[in-house]
Amino acid sequence: MPELPLLAEVAVDCPGRDAYHYLVPDDLSDLAAGDCVLVPFGPQRLRGFVVAIARQEPPAGVTLKPVTTRVAGVRVPVHLLRLVVWGARYYRCSLGEFLAGAVPAAVREGRQMERQVTVFKVAEYAGKLTARQAEVLAAIPVEGCARGMIKCDRAMLDRLAQAGAVRIEEHRAVQELRLGASAERHPLTDEQVVAVAAVAEALRTAQAATFLLYGVTGSGKTLVYLDLAEQVVAMGRQVLVLLPEIGLTPQLAARFRARFPRVVVWHSGFTEGERAAQWHLVASGAVDLVIGTRSALFAPLPAPGLIIVDEEHEQSYKQENTPRYHARDLAVVYGGQLGVPVLLGSATPSLESVHNAKQGRYRVLTLRKRPLGGQLPTPVLVDMREENRAQQRQTHLSRALLTRLRDVHAAGEQAIILLNRRGWSPVVSCKSCGHTLGCTSCDISLTWHRGPNQVRCHYCGHHEQLPPRCPACGQDGLTAQGLGTEQLVSLLSAEVPGMRLLRVDADTVNERQGHAKLFNAFSSGEADCLVGTQMVAKGLDFPRVTLVGVLCADRGLAVPDFRAAERTYQLVAQVAGRAGRGRRPGTVVVQAYDTQALPIRCALEQRPKTFVDSELALRQDYGYPPFAGLIRVLWSGPDAATVQTVAVLQGQRLLLVAEGAAILGPVAAGMAMLKGQHRWHALIKCASRGHAQALLDRLTASGGLKRERGVQVGIDVDPYQTG
Repeated sequence: MPELPLLAEVAVDCPGRDAYHYLVPDDLSDLAAGDCVLVPFGPQRLRGFVVAIARQEPPAGVTLKPVTTRVAGVRVPVHLLRLVVWGARYYRCSLGEFLAGAVPAAVREGRQMERQVTVFKVAEYAGKLTARQAEVLAAIPVEGCARGMIKCDRAMLDRLAQAGAVRIEEHRAVQELRLGASAERHPLTDEQVVAVAAVAEALRTAQAATFLLYGVTGSGKTLVYLDLAEQVVAMGRQVLVLLPEIGLTPQLAARFRARFPRVVVWHSGFTEGERAAQWHLVASGAVDLVIGTRSALFAPLPAPGLIIVDEEHEQSYKQENTPRYHARDLAVVYGGQLGVPVLLGSATPSLESVHNAKQGRYRVLTLRKRPLGGQLPTPVLVDMREENRAQQRQTHLSRALLTRLRDVHAAGEQAIILLNRRGWSPVVSCKSCGHTLGCTSCDISLTWHRGPNQVRCHYCGHHEQLPPRCPACGQDGLTAQGLGTEQLVSLLSAEVPGMRLLRVDADTVNERQGHAKLFNAFSSGEADCLVGTQMVAKGLDFPRVTLVGVLCADRGLAVPDFRAAERTYQLVAQVAGRAGRGRRPGTVVVQAYDTQALPIRCALEQRPKTFVDSELALRQDYGYPPFAGLIRVLWSGPDAATVQTVAVLQGQRLLLVAEGAAILGPVAAGMAMLKGQHRWHALIKCASRGHAQALLDRLTASGGLKRERGVQVGIDVDPYQTG
């Protein structure tokens, strides 16, 4: 009886089936699950990953094509592949699409990191040079400079090197701004000892357990992370630390590197080549700890022994494009599959995590005190309606905030001011006809940025010069309304002369390593006040900060989203916790129009239980997570009428598989047009996550929702954007 052919199931990056069968040629008989391969796919050749391999009968009636070749040195660990398989099914995309999101493109394509070239001038060179060579040599400092800083081609540098005038060094080092930190060996508090011991027991017994580390801001959660990581590394395993923002990585990475020499930082701020180099370094086993944003969850660690998710409540752990996974939730699944503990840390835990703790799924570990004796900041709540009356004008800055800012400046201390809106003014309108400048591709007003005198869309990136007259009526008199961080810096400069201000928002951190440079400058004392958006609100530790100001604290409550109150509470509580982390007491001044809003009151008065109990009761009454499973279906396309037609027709198909689920819509999305695409959506509320998955299974069995008449259909499981 002839031997059955060896077949590989290969996942390629395209919607549709999870994997396709291919014949394995004799010279690739050692292929294994996780290998990256090149395969024919219609008229193309695509890269994909082997998800299974076995000798078996080919599918009936199908002529299989052979695998073309293997991409050398690229193999996804089997345990990571298992996570991707689970994630692709739960978040409803193909395996190939999920793998494309999990493995950097440069790795899949077999690219190497570009070589970095540094040029050094040879001191006191006395040889003969042409005029052009002498000009280039004069531009090179003795201490050396990067190749891109010199206006000449590589051939010119090579000729200078041959003449002995310069020395050229090539390397493939990842360019990363590293902050310094001392190795912390503070004695642990009793609370920290209990937390470390609980997780250490799970490590010792190889137990898959999830812990919720609830600690007030400044309570020393990082010291718990450091001690546990040390135990894991001593066991010969690796640690994965997830953070919600790129800006948080430099400070925390410095603290980990003070104890562990083999640490890799992982996020989208690196070049494709650098990310490929990091991937191969991690896969080789030469790294003990990976710290990074949500994509770091897919770092190919050979033997992960502990997963830490810091600031677990942050919505940035949820990816908004395919694959639409939530890194925190997937980390919990990963820990269960690996049989290792997962530690979720936050001063303001998500309601989902609180509910899981109440249900006994997570074990709560609590840190109630700041270990260095620092007190939680004194709250000052300012009613801006009364402030406007008292100052007899419309004002953005209260007297309470300005007085304390001046005191802080005089004392040589530091402050942080949060305004969660960038630019100069968020709205530009005409006094004559009322026309508001809006984006032609998005359903949003344009924001004026005074520096370049441009109006910009913060969604699609469209920008243009501020028109001299109203484009609708042709009259003069365009006026800017509202406050952004750019204008706030100008106001503060005028009110507190001599105060050195540093602005941190998407406009100022867009250069390479921008977050690290700005935060390092503030930490080094190069500025007295940090002004920024929510980037400044979480995870940062500046001991000299004694004042935090929050402007427009209640603005987020007007957003039509069931999580609006939770986000407001978390933002205010988190940024307040930046004050008084050293030995000097801190103050937080919060400005709002609705000073009775429960989220703001509870955040300032340290009443988390009151807020959580109230919000959970509301969620249960109205049938929202964590008491329901949620699915969002989004239709988008270039023609508004067609999008509406397809959405209504496919919405009727949803009704056929609903079986008790509530379907809200289809209706026009809150932002009805985004990046030139008209949008309709529907929200499906199910009794639980399990019921939501069952509904999606029924939908798939009935043929699913597919692209129709040029209209794209996206399914978002456990959505965070619902408007």
